[in-house]
Amino acid sequence: MDGVGDVVEPRKRKRIEDIRVPAVKGLSDDLYRILHGSLVDLLRLRRSIESTDVALRSSAQAIAESRELLRRTRS
Repeated sequence: MDGVGDVVEPRKRKRIEDIRVPAVKGLSDDLYRILHGSLVDLLRLRRSIESTDVALRSSAQAIAESRELLRRTRS
């Protein structure tokens, strides 16, 4: 993502089976749920970081544009 409004290809939703974890299918239901919950939390954290990165880039661009506008109005 390079900024707000970029066209982004839809991502395949991840499931615990999609991750390379040995013997996932042999785990008990409780352990499977714990691993799945952890994976979901990690993906949410990743999306949050990506969203924050986009917001920071957008803010930096707005700052640069504001400084340029201020520079032109002072000239």
